[in-house]
Amino acid sequence: MSEAVTKKDLKEALDQQSTALRGEIKEAVTDLSEIITTFAHQVDERFNKLETRMDEYDRKLDRLINTIDGFIKRLDEVETEQTARDAQFERLLEWAREVSKKTGIPLKNL
Repeated sequence: MSEAVTKKDLKEALDQQSTALRGEIKEAVTDLSEIITTFAHQVDERFNKLETRMDEYDRKLDRLINTIDGFIKRLDEVETEQTARDAQFERLLEWAREVSKKTGIPLKNL
């Protein structure tokens, strides 16, 4: 006895297979979408943490640069004062030498 397969039987079987396959594909796509969404969320959280750390480093670096700038400013002011004091001392020393010449009183160790 042979069973004959009609076009209708074949179409119904293929439709059932196609429907089942579409369901499996839809489930697989949904699963993959959830995995990608979870991964993207994790990556976003890591970047946010990294960005927060970098902001903290930037604040620390800015504070350090400001401190160094303050030290440099103070050193510059001290050097400027010393230069002015040295020039004033040289003028006073020159004046003392002139006074020494006119009065005949010798200057020692200058």
